Amino acid sequence: MKLKLLDLYCCQGVGGYGFELAGFDVTGVDLFPQPKHPGEFIQADAIEYVLAHGHEYDYIHASPPCQDASMASMQFRVAGKEYPKLIEATRAALIEVDKPYDIENVPGAALINPILLCGSMFGIPTYRHRLFESNWDLQQPLHLKHVAKNAKMGRAIKDGEFIQYVGHFSGVKHVQEFTGAHWADQYGLAQSIPPQYTKYIGEQFLKTLTP
Repeated sequence: MKLKLLDLYCCQGVGGYGFELAGFDVTGVDLFPQPKHPGEFIQADAIEYVLAHGHEYDYIHASPPCQDASMASMQFRVAGKEYPKLIEATRAALIEVDKPYDIENVPGAALINPILLCGSMFGIPTYRHRLFESNWDLQQPLHLKHVAKNAKMGRAIKDGEFIQYVGHFSGVKHVQEFTGAHWADQYGLAQSIPPQYTKYIGEQFLKTLTP
């Protein structure tokens, strides 16, 4: 029987797809409707849902909104725009539920003793650094030196270049191809983490269950 995984702040389910590849039965939760989500989806407040139903799952993955720490939104924060700060509240809820979990966010976010995952660790043409806090012994793979150049934003990708898929990026089909998330649109991909990251996390967690 597959373990049940709860994917909080799931958006279009790209991160959850990686856990599916690792062998989990995934349910996504998001505050907003997600018609492109390919699997089981529940529209709800993530924190309210996990406090009420988190005990029904074997593992919980959470990706709270990152705009409060993202460099991409720096100019808007400087201009006075405020973004939700949900990491602390999410962590508190996960601790209360007392299930194995990880929390994902961007570099600079207020995570506790996180590991860093990078596309170079998984052979995909993006660096896309993301941090992961967990309440179990999640190990960071070897972080290879960055040698490929990033394609310039808005321009066609040349052979050997990596892509930064943020905002209104070009190369949607390219990103769909190497992530495997063919259902996700430009917005969903820009908001996502590569499923290669979550597949790795899921596989590492399953190994901890093996005697």
